[in-house]
Amino acid sequence: MNDSLDRRDIPAFADGRRCGRMRSAWRNALIAASMAAAAVGWCAATHVSADMLDAAAVMALMETSRHDGANVRPVVSHDPHFIELTPVGLELIATRTRPAGKFTHIDELDYRNADGNAVILLIAAAPFASDEPHWSAQRVGDIRLLSWIAGGKRYVLGGRADTHGLMRAADALTLVRQQDNG
Repeated sequence: MNDSLDRRDIPAFADGRRCGRMRSAWRNALIAASMAAAAVGWCAATHVSADMLDAAAVMALMETSRHDGANVRPVVSHDPHFIELTPVGLELIATRTRPAGKFTHIDELDYRNADGNAVILLIAAAPFASDEPHWSAQRVGDIRLLSWIAGGKRYVLGGRADTHGLMRAADALTLVRQQDNG
């Protein structure tokens, strides 16, 4: 590879044969590097971190705590975002999609228990996250957040720590996901 140049190589450089091969290699390397940078950029632009989803859950609970949930009517079950939690005592009353960046979003499902207490389920795409089908809990003041990852999606279920049905809903959701995958 480190051959020294002699008189025979001068016409090859003059014709551009060796330079052409070298330019082609550099061009291919530049294309590969550009594609890799684009892939990394896409992953960063569409990623919703666990902390971002937790913060969105806390904000959603703060927003819903301003409204009296006892007088709100349930949403009909043909809503496209509907996840059935009626068997554990939660009724879906609203859905919305929140932007989480230019290329990603968070689905928010607002439930109420029989006491009118809010329970929020947030769902965001997590295509590169490994599954964590068992929920884990954390507390933020008097708010409990239960989170898990399944099927390329990150889930956070949140409510006040004393909300009836919160833990049962997390158990029901993770059990359903495990049965779907099992």
